[in-house]
Formats: sequence, structure tokens, C-alpha cells
Amino acid sequence: MTNFWITSLFWALFLLFIGVALAFVLPPLLRRGTKSGQVDRKEANIAIYHDQLAELKADLDSGELDTAQYEDAKREIEKRLSEDVPVESVPAAATPGRWPGYVLAGAIPVLAVAIYMVLGNPDALVASRVEAEGQHDAAPMIAALEARLKKQPDDAAGWYMLARSYSSLGRYDDAARVFDKLIQLVPDDSSILAAYADVFAMTQGGNLQGKPQELINKALKLNDKDELALNLAGAAAYQAKDFARAAAYWRRLLKLIPADADYAGEIRAEADQAEKAAGGSSGSDNLARSSGKNGGAAKNGQPRKGSAASISGTVTVAKDIAAKVSSTDTVFIFAQLPQGPKMPLASLKIGAGQLPYRFTLDDSMAMTSNDNLSSHPEVIVSARISKTGEAMPHSGDLQGKTGVVKPGQQGLSIVIDTILP
Repeated sequence: MTNFWITSLFWALFLLFIGVALAFVLPPLLRRGTKSGQVDRKEANIAIYHDQLAELKADLDSGELDTAQYEDAKREIEKRLSEDVPVESVPAAATPGRWPGYVLAGAIPVLAVAIYMVLGNPDALVASRVEAEGQHDAAPMIAALEARLKKQPDDAAGWYMLARSYSSLGRYDDAARVFDKLIQLVPDDSSILAAYADVFAMTQGGNLQGKPQELINKALKLNDKDELALNLAGAAAYQAKDFARAAAYWRRLLKLIPADADYAGEIRAEADQAEKAAGGSSGSDNLARSSGKNGGAAKNGQPRKGSAASISGTVTVAKDIAAKVSSTDTVFIFAQLPQGPKMPLASLKIGAGQLPYRFTLDDSMAMTSNDNLSSHPEVIVSARISKTGEAMPHSGDLQGKTGVVKPGQQGLSIVIDTILP
């Protein structure tokens, strides 16, 4: 079904529901245009007086009244009629007519459409389909590229394209595998090393410590003006709570990019935040301390203490599916927005053998340095057991999630109880 037919079906159902709503609302309003059971008092009084005159005539004919008595009684009835009819002929109350019904018939559809266009998300009608089609359309291209690289294993540009293709689809483990081969072909390219560090961090829940940090340091040693490497270096230092060093990296990056660049404001805000966290001291001489060491990063995905807007809780597995969990499986615990982009705001990666697991997510575990937990009022926290070890969900993975929670909430309980179809 094309996007045109998806949109057409949506609006057809929309109009159908509007019609059903109007079918309940309009009939009572349209009936108000009639008298609605009101009695015209003038006609009623005249009918009563005609009956009285008929009775008088019958009494005259039967001899119960003589002519003089009949005329006196008739004049009395006509007198009361002339007195009563002008007053009683005024309608008891004015009716509003049918115009409210016609107004609502036009206003309800118009207001419904206007409210949906303002508060709704029309793009969501086809967004999920576009995303699915994008992945489907990429599959033949990737297959063709893989086949070509089997014949041309020294094609560095082809390997780089394949790695970026895997990364764009969220297949970070595959992308990391390709980058590992690529740096054997091109070991001294800072941009490739930085891109590899970025992808490798995604395979471990966004954590830039360890191998990503080594790759970043190597990239900066080759080219100390590599923009991606500088940005990642700042993020890695921030994760390690070395705020002064993070600010210094980001300040250096700001000198390399145009002041009016779209992301310059974000980098500047990150540097300001890091300087504030460091107590206002960010001296550029801190860069000289870069030695590739961990700098205090936590182990096993655990965050550093004191991070703002943290969320904590416990992940367990439901008893009825516990037998499906293998100790070699990988567990991803992550927070994401209830609506909108599904890129995790913070995540960590553990082995399934560590379950049940007490977790904490905070800003230091952000997937990107400019979008984190404290930037949003509400999130959903999920835990997924991956059978493939990949961050992207696959059929057969096991998952559990919370409802909508606020950053700062503690003591959550996530029960992995669902098998993905």
C-alpha cells in the first residue's frame, strides 16, 4: 500500500467517525426547529368556545333553554372569547430554530481537523513505513556492496561505505567489524579512527571509555584538528567526570567550526556546562594531560556518582520465560522518549548472567553529548535481552519496560516478560 493510500484511508476513517459523532449530536438540535409539542393557545381556546356554542345550540333545540337564555349565554361566551384570545395567542416561548445544528455540523469537522493539524503529528502516518522501507531498500545495496568487496577486498572506500551503511541502520556490531578491517587497510586516517570510535561506543551502550578512548587519542595524535575526534574526546572526558578537560576539547573545536554553524550553539552550551561543572576552570593546558588512560570511567556500565537526573531500579526476568535466557545473551538497559525519536537518551550494556541487575542511568551515559536525560521531563526505561548481541531489536529478543517516568525517579522495577515477534 502506497503512502497515498495510507493517507487516504486515514482521512476516510476520520470522516466516518465525524459522521457517526454528528449522527448522535444533530437530530435533537434539528428537531428544535419545530414546535416541539407546544400548543397554540389561541386555537385551543377557539376550539373550546366552539364546543360550548355547540352545547348551547343543542340545549336550545332540546327545549332546555329558551331563545332569550340562549342569546344571553352566547353573548357571554363570545365576550370571554374576545377577552381571552388576544392574550393567550402569544407563543409561550421562542424556539431557537435549526441554526445551532447547522453551525455544529460545519464546526465539528473543521475544529477536529484544525486541532489534529496543530496538536497531532500528520507525518506519523507514514513515518514508520518510510523507516521500514528505507531499511528494506538498503538491503539490496548492502548485499551488492558486500559481494563486490569479496572480489575487491582492498577497496577501502567500499569498506568505509559499508561500515557507514551498517551504522545508519543501527547495526553497530557489524559496522565495528567492518571498521576493524578498514583500519588495517588505512591505519593512519584520523577521520576513520574517529568514526570507528563513535560506532564502537554504540556497541557498548554509548560508553566512550576503553577502546573508543584509545581510538580517539590515536586520531588526535594524527590530526589534532579532527572535528569528530575533538567532539568525541570532549564527550569521553565528560563521561569520565574530567569536566575541565572536556570543556577544553570543546573550546578547541569551537575555534575550528564556523560561528554560525548549526551545531556551534550546541557545542558552546556543552563547553559552558562542562566549565560550570568544573567550577569555572577549564584551562587549555589540561589537554596536555591526555594520555589515553581511562580517567575514572565506571566499569560494567555503572555511572559515576553525583550525576544529575539519574534513574535507578532493578531489572529481573519473568519466571515463565526465564528458561529462554542464556548467560551469553546481551542485555541493553536504556531510556528513551515516550514519543518521537527512539534513539536512547542514556543506556548501558551488561551480560545476561548479571541478572537480576541493579541499574542507574544518568547524563554521563548519554548517547550524544547534546541530548540527555535532564533535557526531557518524561522518559520510558526499557530492558532488552538481545540474542544477537546487537543494539537493534530482533525477533526472539526478550523485553520489558516501564511506563512514563520522570528523570530523578528511583527504585523502578523492570520485568522482562515479553518475547518480540
